[in-house]
Amino acid sequence: MIGCLGLARETFDIEYAKKKLKKTINIINKLNRGIKFFDDLIVNDKIGKEALKFFENSKCTKFIVIQSTFTDAKFISSFVKKFKKPILFISFKEKRTGGRLRLNSLCGVNLGLHSLIKNKFYSNFVIYSNDEKSFSKEILKFVKNKNHFTKKNYLKSTLISKKFNKNLIVFKKPNLGLIGERPEGFDTCDFNTKELKKIFDAKITKLNLPKLFDISSKVETKTINITKRSINNNLQNLNQLNQKEVNKSISLFHGLEQIQQKENIDAFAVRCWPEMFTEYGCASCGPMAMMNEKKISCACESDVLGSLSCNILNQLNNKPSLLVDIVDVDEKDNTTVFWHCGLAPISMAEKNTSSATVHSNRRKPLLHNFAFKSGEITIFRVSKSENKLKFFLMKGTVLRRKNSFSGTSGVISLGKNTYKKIKNIILSGLEHHLAFTYGDIIEDIKNLGKKLKIPTYTI
Repeated sequence: MIGCLGLARETFDIEYAKKKLKKTINIINKLNRGIKFFDDLIVNDKIGKEALKFFENSKCTKFIVIQSTFTDAKFISSFVKKFKKPILFISFKEKRTGGRLRLNSLCGVNLGLHSLIKNKFYSNFVIYSNDEKSFSKEILKFVKNKNHFTKKNYLKSTLISKKFNKNLIVFKKPNLGLIGERPEGFDTCDFNTKELKKIFDAKITKLNLPKLFDISSKVETKTINITKRSINNNLQNLNQLNQKEVNKSISLFHGLEQIQQKENIDAFAVRCWPEMFTEYGCASCGPMAMMNEKKISCACESDVLGSLSCNILNQLNNKPSLLVDIVDVDEKDNTTVFWHCGLAPISMAEKNTSSATVHSNRRKPLLHNFAFKSGEITIFRVSKSENKLKFFLMKGTVLRRKNSFSGTSGVISLGKNTYKKIKNIILSGLEHHLAFTYGDIIEDIKNLGKKLKIPTYTI
């Protein structure tokens, strides 16, 4: 008996997710009738508990998990801990319409696999891209395979240049500002304070969200208006948004700025949802983008190692950096899409192409909206995949393409076989956030890794 269940988050396009789910289940049913389906889409803890109970006495030997939309790893971690059976994830390819990222299911798989691999549980995933024949073949392969998935080495060590000179690499002790705690189920955003102090001599300055809200709420209207006039020169449509909410967003920028100056912060890791929307009444993406432009990088979801990754890029390159999700990969086009809600700095856009918009799920400003400018990039992450500290890096190229999804995104080529490289990145257990900066600083990162005695890997 094979169990099958679907995961989703209600802030995404649930109706669209249900259509995808129904179509997928029909295909699976045609392939094998011996499958036990949990009918309700698991969107909260209550339904999750019902699913656990549903499969308790089912004697399922393996499970198919349909990742209908983005979700955190909380449920799947508890599910695997309970049943300890092989799992195949299914994610969905989305059309690059320039509009809302409706599902973001691939990123959900990324979070799930990172968490499971940290606990030495190995899985696989397929991406359904409306090619039913190829998809069916992958499902049948999983159904017929009687073995558990085993550990594979997807990452490979990098070679250090013979010209290495550790004295040429200057690395300043970073002071990382952590505002709020990481969301539940985001194991990708875990960190070890003692390890960061020992390896990087990093300091963690902790503040809570109410403190940021209090400081931001006291920013003078005059200051907000001056900043609004300034950013209006670069952001089309700013005046068409809810101005009260825009003002709140700008006040967050000044709140972050004040904290940065007072505490001498080099990079922030910020709990950006849901409280920014539900308690303060705006999005923090735009304010964080404005800090990114100043090379005081801001990582979403309180991702401390993500903020450190960006800070390292800033230090070595003296250019803005950005933390992104991998949200799409196209095998035929040999490209992937890096995206985040809207916190890319204006300098990453082609001239006169950036506009202001609202968050695609929460419908509040302020977000930047544009496609990344074309050019060579260095992709990097300070990672704790498999619970081992490492550097991950690779080269990429941003292609001159339209914005794939609302917010800030870029179509990326990773050279030959981008599809396989992205799949292997996710299967390696790497976190769902990658950092990048424009230019080639690969050798500098390798040398820093050697100087700090951190193993450095690529795909």
